[in-house]
Amino acid sequence: MKILLVFHGWFPDVARPVSGGGLRAWHHAESLRGAGHEVVVLTRDQDRTPGGPATFSTGASLRALAAEIAPDAIVCVQPEEAPHLGDLGIPLVVDFYAPRLLEALFEDRLGEEGVRTLRALGAADLALFSNPRQRYFYLGLLLLAGVDVRGGMDRVVPLVAPTAGRTGKVKKTPIFVMGGLSWPWHDPVEGIRRAAAHLERRGQGEIHLYGGAPVVGGTAVRALSDGVPASDRVRHEGLLPYPDLLRVYARATAALDYMAPSPERELAVSFRAMDYLGSGLPILTTRDHLVGDWVALAGAGIVDLPVEDAIDAVLDAPTVHRERRVAARTLAARFSRETCEAPLLAWLGSARVRPKHDAPLGDLARAWARVTTAEAAREGLTARLQEVREEAVRKRAEVEDLLVQVRQLTDTVHRLTGAMSEVAGFRREAIAVLGSAEHLAREEASNLAKEIAIVRADNAKKTAELKAMEDEQRRLENDLVHAREEIERLRKRRFLVG
Repeated sequence: MKILLVFHGWFPDVARPVSGGGLRAWHHAESLRGAGHEVVVLTRDQDRTPGGPATFSTGASLRALAAEIAPDAIVCVQPEEAPHLGDLGIPLVVDFYAPRLLEALFEDRLGEEGVRTLRALGAADLALFSNPRQRYFYLGLLLLAGVDVRGGMDRVVPLVAPTAGRTGKVKKTPIFVMGGLSWPWHDPVEGIRRAAAHLERRGQGEIHLYGGAPVVGGTAVRALSDGVPASDRVRHEGLLPYPDLLRVYARATAALDYMAPSPERELAVSFRAMDYLGSGLPILTTRDHLVGDWVALAGAGIVDLPVEDAIDAVLDAPTVHRERRVAARTLAARFSRETCEAPLLAWLGSARVRPKHDAPLGDLARAWARVTTAEAAREGLTARLQEVREEAVRKRAEVEDLLVQVRQLTDTVHRLTGAMSEVAGFRREAIAVLGSAEHLAREEASNLAKEIAIVRADNAKKTAELKAMEDEQRRLENDLVHAREEIERLRKRRFLVG
């Protein structure tokens, strides 16, 4: 079969942390591929990753892509996307792995989430839940959404306990870990404070906290660093890529899971708890958490002791605690991927589109969805109108500024025109003056040329005369030399005769 898998986020890798929805989708994809199905994955544009799955931008684009892909079935891990896929005539599986209505209560978003949930339940041909308590929680909602629950159109597909992180030796220093985000419906502050104070009194052990801002989505979370006093016994490690997180869990001593009671704790199995068990990490918790019963029955941790007593039981009886580690791994084996995903694979073998009937609350949910969409559009238009009005005010101000500049420029042009007229008159006068000066200069230049010619001629004459005089001087000098020679000959002759 060709299966289309729709979710928000990305699959776990070595580069970055992963969300619970990403983990849930990844286990579905791996299980489906392992069973021989072709899996096509779609996620949102904002969750795009290099080399990752194709993406969609809106509900309409998701619907168009799904129709183009033409799968044999669709698995939608994000319930809010289900209404876009529910009437394509393709069997649709919607995963309600978390009690979103209860979570929305802590976010003051109950009305919006109620509409989303009813619409998603009404669109589903198969609803998935992560544990039996959540199934009971949703059964009444299924009825209100118009689903005939007698048709067996739901399955429990538990969260998977991964075993990939079971490497490395446990550290000698006692390390108590707490992972995951501090959602509004989780309040671990008091448990961490008491645990840190007790470790300080004992002079041994550390608490390592792994968490931070949500990987996907913008839900506000509790900043543990604000509520937990600074202590050398407490380290805030931040978020880690999923493989790294499992490795640090496997080397820790135990997991702390003490939180203030809440309805969400009674219904939800957290991803962090399954990661603890899959890493062979015993859990220190209470029975108000659904997992507490499992841990107590399996001996995979310590349940319902004050956190100080639970820590003492871990530190003072290491042999017994090693047995808890073995029990944690045994319990995790019950939540292997093959076991957890089997109900989904079995249903796909005979997947079909269920008959859908109108129901009062289903109709109301659709109406509210239209109202919500219209209100969102109206708010968007109102905001845009306000932007346009503000832009118009700015433009009017700009136009006024430009008009002032135009007036200033017009005045400047008038002044320049007058100046140019003045310059033009000056130019005419200057040309006349310059013309006269040019004529005089030309006459003077002609006279000078004549004078130069006369001087040159006179110079040539003087040069010729000078040359003649030089020649005459040389002739006279020769004559003088000859005369002296002649005088000398005559003197000698006279001497000889006398």
